[in-house]
Amino acid sequence: MMDKVKAIVTFAVPWRMEDEINGTVREGLSVHYLMTEKLTPLTNEDGSMGYRQVQESVNIQNAKNIVKVPGIYEMKYGYTIRRGKPILKLQELKFVSEVNV
Repeated sequence: MMDKVKAIVTFAVPWRMEDEINGTVREGLSVHYLMTEKLTPLTNEDGSMGYRQVQESVNIQNAKNIVKVPGIYEMKYGYTIRRGKPILKLQELKFVSEVNV
């Protein structure tokens, strides 16, 4: 089962790179977001204030799910294995609504 949270997507851009040596093409969607659905003043446990922006690259198939930015999206997370360790990673996002300030 994947974990779901709502977050504010602040920026999204598709990317594509081609390896000059072997011609392998990699592509994805770079997504920047805040782990909240409401922008209210916040003081964190370590004394810092506000929201730190998260940046991840996800499968290019998610580009079709980007409707409006900034916007509130339901984020689905799942585990992938990297260097033999489980890593929680954004897998899919779905538009919920516009951001109301």
